[in-house]
Amino acid sequence: MADDTERLSGPPRVLILSDEAPQTGTAGGLLLHRLFTGYPADRLHVLTHHVPTMGDPLPGVVYRRLKLPWQRFERSRFNRLKRSMRAFGLVPPVSSLQMERLLGGFAPDVVFCVMQHAVYYDAAHRHARRHGLPLVAAIYDVNEEFERVLPWALPATRRRDGAFYRYASRRLCVSPEMERLCSELYRAEGSVLYPNREPELQARPMAHNAQLRHPPALTLGFAGNLNYGYGEGILQMLPALRAEKARLILYGRPPAGAAAPLLDAVDCCEFRGFAATGEAWEGLKRDCDAAWLPYPDLGGQMERLYRHHFPSKLPEYLALGMPVVVTGPAYATGMRWARRNLGPEPCASNLADFTSLLQRLASDQPWRRQLVERCLQAGQRDFDPVKIAAEFHAHIAAAAAEGPPSRECLQTPGNLKIDDLS
Repeated sequence: MADDTERLSGPPRVLILSDEAPQTGTAGGLLLHRLFTGYPADRLHVLTHHVPTMGDPLPGVVYRRLKLPWQRFERSRFNRLKRSMRAFGLVPPVSSLQMERLLGGFAPDVVFCVMQHAVYYDAAHRHARRHGLPLVAAIYDVNEEFERVLPWALPATRRRDGAFYRYASRRLCVSPEMERLCSELYRAEGSVLYPNREPELQARPMAHNAQLRHPPALTLGFAGNLNYGYGEGILQMLPALRAEKARLILYGRPPAGAAAPLLDAVDCCEFRGFAATGEAWEGLKRDCDAAWLPYPDLGGQMERLYRHHFPSKLPEYLALGMPVVVTGPAYATGMRWARRNLGPEPCASNLADFTSLLQRLASDQPWRRQLVERCLQAGQRDFDPVKIAAEFHAHIAAAAAEGPPSRECLQTPGNLKIDDLS
């Protein structure tokens, strides 16, 4: 650990040891980039497998590539077996000698890790314990849904993940639903830290909501990746768009997999390709009447993820100064937040309701204005980026000041649940 004089001379020195590294080229990396923007570069050090190539890293911060053991098995048909063996400690961990070499002379006060991809958060946990360092964990997704194991390994996976979670001095869950799930799974309480949006994002003038941007057609906008099922969500609602002769403008990479048929929907969909974040938001504000968050209804697939994650594009949408509409199953966190804070009117779970919603958006100018006001007010209350960043930095400082957890905090509860909670 750094000595007391060095620790008192500035913010805590943070080792970011995570698959998601702060950078602007991926959704998760962008969230971290915003959280650490403004943090002194000489007090950060990043160990990650993917050194930024698609976007900008934090200026002046050292990034080092971490070599992972048995990584080729993740791309083979044996990936579940490999993860299952990891749960029993049968997969080699990341080399501690490699980590020390990559750290050079950097002596962290606290370790930060996203609970995504077990090889990374295992490495963060081991490094923190070895050096008596506190750990701060961010939980954005249910990792069990992405790194599935064989059924016989699930109890051991939960125990190992629980040891990581309980060791963390600060457990920053992306939604209240995620915090409740982790609390039930691992028997430790966490804190809620919503995803942070771009601080410079400005709302368009309210007068732009008085008339449709391209009359007589209503124009919706979508920005971001079409994975997580959003492409399928759009496909399911295309009949309503066509019935109302509405248009959809999309900023993002071309859809693939189950969402690929969207490329053929040229009668109502306009693809503008990947664009820098600011350019996409300006395009939506200029050319669209409302922003759309389209969850799919996949009959149980992705349900556990949708019940606990939080869509990072929603805070951005709410700051644009335009109506926001959400479609999909009622259990999705984005839908639940919208119903609580915007009311049921801009939410639709089926084609008939979405058709009525499109009709009202196109014809009811006073309601569009009321909806925009609700979006701006609720978005600023829950997703103020300055407040979220300050809260995050406070968690880092508090973890460093408190030091590693006591032995009592690390006791394994005897009644850890191993059933598939949803």
